[in-house]
Amino acid sequence: MNKNIFSPKGTINQSLFIIYYVLLMLLYIVGGVLLLVFVYKNNLNSLYFMWPLLIIKILIAFNYKKRIMDILGSLPLSVILGFLLTFDVECLAVCQFIKDVQTSVITFFAAGIFILFIQPAIVALIPSKNEE
Repeated sequence: MNKNIFSPKGTINQSLFIIYYVLLMLLYIVGGVLLLVFVYKNNLNSLYFMWPLLIIKILIAFNYKKRIMDILGSLPLSVILGFLLTFDVECLAVCQFIKDVQTSVITFFAAGIFILFIQPAIVALIPSKNEE
C-alpha cells in the first residue's frame, strides 16, 4: 500500500481517502477563491493562474484512482473512473441550459452536493477487495 498522494502507484484505504479528499478539496476551493480574487484585483489573465487548480484536480484524480484500485484491483478501470469522478463537476455547467431559473438553481445545488459530498462518501464506504 503506497500512501503517498503524489505517487500514482499503489492503493489507499478508506480513512486516508477521506482525509486526502477533504484536504485537497479545501485547498482547491480556498486556493481557487484566492487566485480569482488576486486575478480580478490585478486585472491579469486568469488562464495562467488556473494551472495550480488543474494540478490539484489531477491530485484528486489520483486519490480517486488509488481508492478505486483498492476496491477493484484493475489499473485501467481505476484510472478511467478516477478521472471521470474528478472532472464530473464541470458537468454542472449543463444546468445553465435549463429554461426555468428555479429548476436550474435547484438542479445545480443538488448535483453539486452529490458530486462534492455524496459521491466521495460512496467511494469511501465501498469495502476493499482484500477485506472480507
